[in-house]
Formats: sequence, C-alpha cells, structure tokens
Amino acid sequence: MELEDNLLSILESLHDAVLVISKDSKIMYVNGAYSRHFGVPQNKIIGRQLKDVEAEARILQVVQSGRPLINDYSYVHSLGKDICANITPLLENGSLIGAVAIMKDISEVVALQAELERYKTYSDKLEQQLNQEIFAPLKSRSNRMRIAVELARKVAETDASVLLYGETGVGKEVMAKAIHQAGKRANKPFIPINMASIPEALFESELFGYEEGSFTGSKKGGKQGLFELANEGTLFLDEIGEMPLNLQAKILRALQEKGFQRIGGTKWCSLDVRIICATHRDLRQLIKQGSFREDLYYRLNVVPIHIPPLRERRDDIPFLTSQVLANLNPKYQKYVTVLEEVYDIFANYHWPGNVRELSNVLEHMIAICTKNSLTAEDVPHYIRIKKETEDKPDVFQQEVTPNHVNLSLNGLKQKVEKELIEEVIRNSKNRTEAIRKLGMSRKSFYSKLQKYGLA
Repeated sequence: MELEDNLLSILESLHDAVLVISKDSKIMYVNGAYSRHFGVPQNKIIGRQLKDVEAEARILQVVQSGRPLINDYSYVHSLGKDICANITPLLENGSLIGAVAIMKDISEVVALQAELERYKTYSDKLEQQLNQEIFAPLKSRSNRMRIAVELARKVAETDASVLLYGETGVGKEVMAKAIHQAGKRANKPFIPINMASIPEALFESELFGYEEGSFTGSKKGGKQGLFELANEGTLFLDEIGEMPLNLQAKILRALQEKGFQRIGGTKWCSLDVRIICATHRDLRQLIKQGSFREDLYYRLNVVPIHIPPLRERRDDIPFLTSQVLANLNPKYQKYVTVLEEVYDIFANYHWPGNVRELSNVLEHMIAICTKNSLTAEDVPHYIRIKKETEDKPDVFQQEVTPNHVNLSLNGLKQKVEKELIEEVIRNSKNRTEAIRKLGMSRKSFYSKLQKYGLA
C-alpha cells in the first residue's frame, strides 16, 4: 500500500478533528471528524483564511514561530469550544509550508472540572461551618483562649501529639474531643482515660490489655487494652503527670515502635493512634524531680496548648452559663433564666474548679430552684459569701477577723479549704459527686481528707 495515495483516507478515519492550514493561514483541509465534532461542514470552511475566522487561533502562532505546541489548551470563540490540541509545523525540503492541528473537544471535561471546583468550594464551606460548630463550646472573649482554640483548629488537621496544659476543670477534655472531631480520625474511636483514677497496679493491663491466664483473676478470653480500643482513633491521656515511671517507659516504647504486646502475650499488636495528653502540673519541674521522663515529654509535647483558667476570662461566664443551662434545662424539665445579680456574684468568685465547678454550681442551683429565674438566693453560700462581705465590710470584720486574727495567711487558706470540702461533702450524695463538684483529682481529694482529718 502506498501511504501517499491513502493519506486522505487515513486522516478521514481518525476520531480526532484535523485542521491543516498553509503558510498564509488559508484552510487547506479539515477531516470529517472536524465537521462532526464542531458542526462545521467541510465545504463551508476549506479555502477560507483562518485569521478571518479565528484571529487568535493557536495554530497561527505555530506558523509564525515554526515551533510546535503539544497538549495545548485554548478556548476557540468561533466554535464555542474548549480545545486541547497537538499542533506541529509542516515542512517541505526544510522550508515551512503550513501547520497541522489534531484537536480534541474537552468542553465536557472543563465543565466537569468547574463543577468539581464548585463542589469543592461548597465542601470547604461546609467543613468550615462544621469546624466552627465543633469548637463552638470553646468560644471565648479572652485573647489567650482564642489563641489556644485557633492553635487547636490548626493542629486538628494533623496527627501531631498535643499536650494540653491547664488547671483542673478548665475544659481540657472538651478541647481534646474538639481536636479529635475536627481531624481525619473523627469517625474513629476517642478513648479518654484519667491517669489519676487508675490504681498503679492496673495501669499496664488497662492500657495494653492482657491474655487469658496471664495473672490470677484475669478475665476469660483476655481483655483489650485502651491502646487497642483507640487504634486508628485518638487516645486522650488526662493527668499524664500522674503516670508511674515504669509505665512511662512502656508507653514511650509503644509510641516509638508503633506497637506493643498484651500482658502475657506474644502477638505483636500494631499501633496507629493519635495521642492527646493533658496535665495541670509543671512537667518540666517533674522532670527535674526525676518523676517524669524527659524523652517521653518531648515525644508528647509536640504542640503544647495552654488553656487559661476561668478567673482569667470572667467575661466568658454568661456564655458558658447559657451553654450549661441548655443541657440542664431538658434534664430537669425546667426552663430558667439567670438574673444579673447572679452574674455579679459569679464575677467576684475565683472559681478554683474552673468551668467544671461552674457547671456543678449551676446544676446545684437549677436542682433546688422553684422559680423561673436563678437568683442570688440560689447561689451556694460559699460562692455568695465574698460578694456579701464586700457589700457589708463591717459584718465581714465582725464575723471573720476575731476567728482568724491569730492565723497566718497559709493557715487561713487551709481553714477555708477545709470548710469548703466539708460543705461540699455534706451537700453531695457520695464522695464521687463531691470530687466532681470540687473539680479535683481523686488522689488530691483523698490527700486533703487525710490532711484535714476528714477521712
């Protein structure tokens, strides 16, 4: 077969559109595919000057420069189409005589890409809204708190370990949950564990699990540990400063090697978990004291976030109160509002138990309230007393000074703390409720009982 004799047949058999022009931009040839794709009959276009039809046609640039354009994208106005083309110069005896373009209509692809971009924009907006909702409970007027929340938003998108610093009750677990829910592990488990609430002898079995028969009293069939339960998700280690040294070494090894073995087991369990920790203690000081491993500290303290105490963001109290009441009103089948006098009292209290204490105080108030509004009378006495004594300095002097004149400042603080613990215990169903109201760890609570002879 002579290719020269069958050249037109070859061009006509192509699925892609073909356009050939001469050096002076005259259209010499278009194939049948060109007519089918673009709706232009061959006899209507062949012989015309391309520059009169499409002055900005890319093939004209190839004729002028003599250089090809490969996978070139352009929008052809005369056709109303998005085109991708391979355009090459035509040479005869080394001289440029024209150019040929093999063209594809990519209008549908471009439209789909634009649609995808619209969906992506919409998806990004939805993600932003969801992100706002996730972090809504942490909304604040405090600049320090806003910085903490913004940092949490940023780190949520990663798998970096986070160490949350803050006093008991500031909302470290709320922050940890928000980071988890805003991250890529949101549909995986979030497993919280308070290190101060686990007896030291049970630490290892609780975290790593055990095999059947590994020790006396072990559960039949063994038990999954919290690391296994949290796999592919997030493990939140609260009060990390209470962890025994021997367990710190095992956790560090598990994180470094991305795996562990159950107690009494030989099978290696792969570990894919994000770690978020929290503490109210100064870990650097614990390192100096030799009670916290420095290498574990650097493993966990990749992104430190400091959550300020409630006394440093008192302007947040009305918002936090409305949040708490939104949950408590349905629970107690009540709908109560808060009078301004209550906020005045709250603003003068130092909130040692922070947001957790505020929540417990509000639950106490709504539980005993028989009206439609929470008033100053509903506020627990130990919170109200400061406001009352400020309003009545003579009464304060009469009631407090004679009883405490011979006490040092430290002694006075201890007396107030003892009285507070006694009052909370009296008004609680059990000691677990008292611990929750006081906003302290179980270990600290029982230590205080021993100290003040209340055990």
